[in-house]
Amino acid sequence: MPDRSRRTLLRESTSEAHASLDRMVGSFDSPASYGRYLQGIATFREAVERKLGSTAWPSPFAAWQAEMFSGLIADDLQDLEVTPQAPLDPPDIESGPEEFLGMLYVLEGSALGSRVLYKRAQALGFDADFGARHLAVQSRRSDRWQDFLALLENAEAIDMDRVASASRVTFEKAEQAFRQVSHEPA
Repeated sequence: MPDRSRRTLLRESTSEAHASLDRMVGSFDSPASYGRYLQGIATFREAVERKLGSTAWPSPFAAWQAEMFSGLIADDLQDLEVTPQAPLDPPDIESGPEEFLGMLYVLEGSALGSRVLYKRAQALGFDADFGARHLAVQSRRSDRWQDFLALLENAEAIDMDRVASASRVTFEKAEQAFRQVSHEPA
């Protein structure tokens, strides 16, 4: 019998958006391309973190602590002497349980990818003390993804279409940030 977990439903419904974002991030292979990555991720994280920070967490998720990386990314940008981009508006989604789960699906999932990105940054000479602070911190926590999946699977009475929609809007915000980078010099 196929696995029809909530995680599987989200993965299936966001696969195109996820693949598109992965292509936009690319495989940075120079300090300049890494600087462009930093600009995009800084703009994206700042917008999403502003949304998360400006809204009361829905009561079923009050104990969840979102990790905020904007400050570390700003330090990484400063290390590379890269100018941040103009800020974006936060994602245009409601602030209910489904929407928080949708945003967190994207944010917590990015921690899995951060391990690969951190290795690439290290190959360019960046590390936890210079230029790749956010990746170093993000890639350390291996238990957060499993904790998030438990939160997702155990949430009661949620509309998975709304969760998936919020995930896609969050991916679109990331794409918007990275498209902005491709039109500005690093």
